Amino acid sequence: MINLLLLIGEITILYFFSAALTQNLYLVFLLVFRNRHVAVSLVTGLLFPGTVIHELSHLFTAEILGVHTGRLTLTPEAIEEKEVKTGSVAIAQTGPFRRAAIGLAPFWTGLIALGVLSYFLTSEKITQINVINNINIVKIILIYLIFTVSNTMFASPEDLKGLFPLMLTLVIAAGAAYASGFRFFLTGQALTIATQAETSLVHTLWIVLALNGVLLLISRLLIILTTKITHQRLRQ
Repeated sequence: MINLLLLIGEITILYFFSAALTQNLYLVFLLVFRNRHVAVSLVTGLLFPGTVIHELSHLFTAEILGVHTGRLTLTPEAIEEKEVKTGSVAIAQTGPFRRAAIGLAPFWTGLIALGVLSYFLTSEKITQINVINNINIVKIILIYLIFTVSNTMFASPEDLKGLFPLMLTLVIAAGAAYASGFRFFLTGQALTIATQAETSLVHTLWIVLALNGVLLLISRLLIILTTKITHQRLRQ
């Protein structure tokens, strides 16, 4: 129960960290280059691996569920508008359950990817690799991938369309089942696997939060420093 609460808390904090960090990086590039198009392009390029995973998660989940897909885009659209889509994939109209599964696919894929990446990041074999002047190139790549995945894994408002009515229906159904005396518990090997996965995920998200927290602080300091040096005012 404690691990579950920690997990929910970590995911919540990561969501806000992700939004703030992406915005800060955009502001840093905007202050330096004084061009919105360049700033958006640089942030998009920096997060590109995560964007690829995000959109392919939508695409593959839709195909697996038998929902027709269309054009896949991995570059910014309508870059001069206030809200910029860094990528998209056309999905045919479908029922609420499949739509919700497709919309939330990048989140679950992101959690799995973060677990795998953090496992290799903390592996002794990776730690012992020193390529150039004692700089662990593999570890730097892993940290970069963790950064991009963790900041692109959350569903957009477009992804969450229709999710609220579905969640409300499921909550009502679960409440009715509970009131009627139905209980569901994991036991035996299933409980052991679930507990191990939960513990591993909690550990993984601590690593991700620490990384994003440091980057968030650095980006904020860069914004303050740049505004003082250039005497610019922030205009988004």
